[in-house]
Amino acid sequence: MKILKIKNAEVEDFLGNHFSSPTHWPDWNLLVEKYFHTAFYYLGAKDHGKLKGVCPVHKTRYNKLLDRMQSGQFQLIPNGGWIFSEPQILSRKHFPTTWNSAFQSFSLPKVEEFNMEVDNNLGQEKKTLIIDLEKALDEIWHQDIHSKRRNMIRKSLQEGIRIKQVQTEGHLKDFYDLYLEASRRFSAHPISYEFFHEMFFSSPNIQLDIWSAYGDGRQLANVAVISDKNYSIYWLGNHASKTRNLGQGELLQWHAIQKMKEKGCKYYDLCYVEPEKLPDIYKFKKGFSRTEMKVTLVIKKPISFKIINKISEKLN
Repeated sequence: MKILKIKNAEVEDFLGNHFSSPTHWPDWNLLVEKYFHTAFYYLGAKDHGKLKGVCPVHKTRYNKLLDRMQSGQFQLIPNGGWIFSEPQILSRKHFPTTWNSAFQSFSLPKVEEFNMEVDNNLGQEKKTLIIDLEKALDEIWHQDIHSKRRNMIRKSLQEGIRIKQVQTEGHLKDFYDLYLEASRRFSAHPISYEFFHEMFFSSPNIQLDIWSAYGDGRQLANVAVISDKNYSIYWLGNHASKTRNLGQGELLQWHAIQKMKEKGCKYYDLCYVEPEKLPDIYKFKKGFSRTEMKVTLVIKKPISFKIINKISEKLN
């Protein structure tokens, strides 16, 4: 099997005919390239000329001599790595580097449809939480959602919390205002409004769905979900400061689960959990799924890269 650069059109054809993820389409990656200033390309795995797998890659300059290739999980960009059309053992050969480049990949979860078996020594084991949307809603409600989260959903309904879907440019600006307010609490580099606008209005193969919770006469919280024909990802969630906890976060997640099931997605990915570093977020997400799924962080740095990097650090 050969690993080589391939054209975007080949990838669109591949993803259109196989199980896919929204973060792997050109729609998503071309926007990342434009607004995060990367050089984007696809790697393809070909066997006797037939495309068997695809991986989006974003190249950035590490310093004057070194380059970094990344696939997933940088600057709020989730889920990269490989998607295969048939079972494949993922190994270091799938992440090609040169003498002056390093490769970092944060893989998709190990669901069977991505056809990805991982070599045990390939990288660090991380986790996400997955909801199987092929289950009946009643089954998800009683088996996946913790009783505390169900009670908070009931509370939000009793408190009169209303969910509105972002549908117009005006609604999108309202969402962005809250996103910007919330993001300043944890990031110095928020995603631009233009990024959201282009994804929302100009992406034929993926969809950005945004819902906002209203109560106490104002916007309390919102949630943004990206999806394609098969897979949905909880991308962003934000809360207004100095608000009462009326269960608005829980109600938004339950609403998103229902809408992604209606759409026909097979899975809803809650997008990474870190029990030790972010215990509160883990506890919240764990309240919606009991299915922890492995994801693999691959970091590949040639010896030449490490040597040049050390020399550069000393000189600086």
